[in-house]
Amino acid sequence: MIIDVIGSGSLGLLYGGKLHDAGNEVRFWTRTTEQANNLSKEGFKVIEREKTILIKPDHIQVKPIMELTRVWEHSPGDWLLFMVKQTAIHDVIREMGSLKTQVLNIACFQNGVGHLDDIQSSMPHSNIYSAITTEGSKRQSDGVIRAGKGETWLGKSADIGLSSLMPMDQNKLIRLQGLLQQAGFGCTVSNEIDKLIYRKLLINAVINPLTAIWRIPNGELITKEERIVLMQQLYNEALAVYQANGIFLDVDAWEQILSVCRSTASNTSSMLSDVLHGQQTEVRSINGQIVSMARRCGLSAPTHEVLLHLIEGMQPEGVS
Repeated sequence: MIIDVIGSGSLGLLYGGKLHDAGNEVRFWTRTTEQANNLSKEGFKVIEREKTILIKPDHIQVKPIMELTRVWEHSPGDWLLFMVKQTAIHDVIREMGSLKTQVLNIACFQNGVGHLDDIQSSMPHSNIYSAITTEGSKRQSDGVIRAGKGETWLGKSADIGLSSLMPMDQNKLIRLQGLLQQAGFGCTVSNEIDKLIYRKLLINAVINPLTAIWRIPNGELITKEERIVLMQQLYNEALAVYQANGIFLDVDAWEQILSVCRSTASNTSSMLSDVLHGQQTEVRSINGQIVSMARRCGLSAPTHEVLLHLIEGMQPEGVS
C-alpha cells in the first residue's frame, strides 16, 4: 500500500510516521525543495508517551509537491492524505492539475468548510473523503510530539455528492480505516460526517480566533468570565446560523467546546500559531464561512465578522 502524505507539518508527520512504522510505503510531499532536503537528510521522530518512533533518513521518501505528478506517472499511489492547511489547498490542486482525469482516493484533513467542493471540481473523477480528527500534535525541530490521543472519523460529505462523478466506495474507506487502526489511531467510518464537520467548525470558530486575538493557549479562554462571555456570543450566533440553514447538531456543542479547552489547555491553536509567524490564517474558511452562511439566509453574524476582519487585518505581516 502506497500512501502519499501531502504536507509535512505536525499532523502530516504524525500520521505519516506512524503509518510508515506500521509497514506501509509512505511518501511525504513538502511545499518547498528546501523542506524536502532537510527532511531527507535528517529524518524525524514521532514522540509518544509509550515510545519514540525514529524515521531514519535512509528509510524516508520525501519530495517537493511540484514533483508529484512526475512520480505518479510511473508509480501511482493508493491514497492521498491532504494534511496541508486549507490556505494551501489551491496550491496543491494547481500542482496536481495533470492528474485531474485520474481516479484518486483523497482524504482531506482540513479545518473549516468550502474546500471539498473546490477539490472535487478540480478532480471530478476522484473519490474525495473528509477526515475529522481530534489528534493533538506539536511540531518541534527533530520531529513531532503526539500531544494527546484522539479519534479520527472518515466519511463522504453530502455537500459534494452532486458534484462528484464517482459514487462513494465504502470499502475504500474501510481499508483506510484498517490502515489507520493498525498504525495506532482510533478510527471510525461515519455515515454522518457532515455533523462532525459542522461540529468541528463550530468549535474552531469559537476557540481559534479568540486565542489568536488574545495570544493565549486554549485553556486560558475559560479562566476569565469576560472571555467566556465572548465565547458564548460566538457560539450563540453560530448556532442560530446553523438552525437557519437546517443544520442540527446531536450533541451539546457548548460542553464540547469547554471540554476541548480543558483537554488541550496548553496547546497553541493553529490560528494563533499562524498569526505569530506572520502566515495566512484559516479564519476565512472558519469564521468567514459562518458569516457567509448567515448572509445566505438573511441573517448576520456580527461577532464572527468583526473577528474575521481583525485577524485578516493582521495578515500577512503578523505580529512581532
